[in-house]
Amino acid sequence: MNKINLLDDELINKISAGEVVERPMSIVKELVENSIDADSKNITIEIIDGGIPYIKVLDDGCGMNEIDAVLAFGRHATSKIKSTDDLFNIGTLGFRGEALASIAAISKVLLKTKEENSLYGTLINVEGGKILKKAKCGCEKGCSVEVKDVFYNTPARRKFLKRPSTEAMYITDMVAKIALSRPDISFKYIKDKRMEFMTSGNNSVNEVILRLYGDELYSNLIETEYNDEYMNIKIFLCKPSYTRGNRNMQILFVNGRFVKNKIYTTAVEEAYKTLIPVNRYPVVITYLNIDPKNIDVNVHPTKLEVKFSDEKEIFDSIYKSIKNALNRSNLIPAIRHDMFTYTDIPENKVEEKSNPKQLNIIEEESTNKIIEVYPNNKSFISNVKESSEKAYFDYNDVNALKTENTHIENFNTLPDDHDDYKIVGVIFSTYIVVEKNDMIYLVDQHAAHERILYEKFMNMYNNVQGKQTTIPILINIEPGDDVIINENIELFNKLGYKFESFGNNSIILREVPVVLGQPESRQLFIDIIDKLKRDDFNKDINLKEETIIMMACKKAVKAMDSLSKEEISSLFNDLKVTENPYTCPHGRPVIVSIKKYELEKMFKRIM
Repeated sequence: MNKINLLDDELINKISAGEVVERPMSIVKELVENSIDADSKNITIEIIDGGIPYIKVLDDGCGMNEIDAVLAFGRHATSKIKSTDDLFNIGTLGFRGEALASIAAISKVLLKTKEENSLYGTLINVEGGKILKKAKCGCEKGCSVEVKDVFYNTPARRKFLKRPSTEAMYITDMVAKIALSRPDISFKYIKDKRMEFMTSGNNSVNEVILRLYGDELYSNLIETEYNDEYMNIKIFLCKPSYTRGNRNMQILFVNGRFVKNKIYTTAVEEAYKTLIPVNRYPVVITYLNIDPKNIDVNVHPTKLEVKFSDEKEIFDSIYKSIKNALNRSNLIPAIRHDMFTYTDIPENKVEEKSNPKQLNIIEEESTNKIIEVYPNNKSFISNVKESSEKAYFDYNDVNALKTENTHIENFNTLPDDHDDYKIVGVIFSTYIVVEKNDMIYLVDQHAAHERILYEKFMNMYNNVQGKQTTIPILINIEPGDDVIINENIELFNKLGYKFESFGNNSIILREVPVVLGQPESRQLFIDIIDKLKRDDFNKDINLKEETIIMMACKKAVKAMDSLSKEEISSLFNDLKVTENPYTCPHGRPVIVSIKKYELEKMFKRIM
């Protein structure tokens, strides 16, 4: 008996449909992309109960004649490509010719379509991949596709769908991303007979972002652009103070197509490294336009993946664009009056005369002109003269100055190089209070010192001096650790370590980094070994940064360490000349600002 069977067309269609149609969201994506390829200017998407029982996509595109409408339901039927060469020059969203056939194979589809100069349209009813009805009908120019009972004939697939509310969430997210990809098209999205959102189609990305994601995200936007002879990149990124708990808002559009790409994700997160906390993710929306010959979109049936011919160039361009935009921007979080909750205070009946949007920005900041307002990365200081010969203050003895004091100390004498800054004092033995004009800045002394030391140690890397230990430091290691240590001797030497084997799974440290004491150096050495065992530390650059972050953290002054006037002054001056004075290497804020106007509103001095 033969073991090899030829599958019938019905089974083949269902298998193919499984690759293209994963869930109702896939159907919406494919239908909307067809509408975009048809040069539509207005697209309406309507779903009920997560799209499982009902999906409708209506557009005003070019439409189809009767012959094309029938052919569109055939497998591998498309108007987008004709030859193999076309695969390397794809300018449309669709090209595989599988969408309608796959959708029709696992649902009930009603298509109405009409070309612009036709007297009548075409109606086609398809169930389970079979055309049940074909007739003339009256309809507007364009296409209307209704999809009902998704996976009605493949119950095994249907039972793996999530709850309708969850499926609706997937669809909403995808529609929002598609609307964001084409601001020149007006999208209307209706969920369960209720309007969710509508975009104007006036080709303004800023307006679409504001409509979809709200004022808080919009007010934190920074805009930047990169151009060369090979590509154009336009990026809308948020300040590090505005982050998300997942990567869903790291959005990439390549030639108008929403895609997912690891090179892009890595470039974004490397650019934000040390600016945001661990397990928080930046918001970055990127439009990349590139010659279609330099990309491959024929990677997966869902067309959500893309490959670049020169991945390094893409990485460098996106990384540098984001990094430069962040460096040009003021990243100090502003504390606003509306962040506070008051109780037992009479309702204010005085009409607010000022512009409420001004409460969301700090001094002289314009949300849509941030780059122009802040031309360099030290926008919160002025007239600061940098010097490569500047010496760092020695904080070695600050631990001996610990105290329980939490009151504000007033300093009347300030160094001449403070310009118009006034260091008011310290609160809770942790936060330095600085006044300038009508702004108050609160500086976290530990985070500030961490940032100072991190940048200092990064500049010193490859030449960190070691000092001989007073007493040799014995470290017991686990079996197999000796191999890891010997493979990374160069790394340890660069960080100031010299050591030798002592037998019986132990080593002796002869020299340790001069910037650390012996107990800290011993623990850091052990921590480095632990990190070298982890797969995600297989790159020298990551290990170097993580190790130096640990060094800076161990060496920095701590909260509740009481500093003298001179130490505070030196710390503040050192912070002013760092490359990034806004966050510590772990991404926590170093400095926050409060405007005098906000304080006066809190105390009801102005209404």
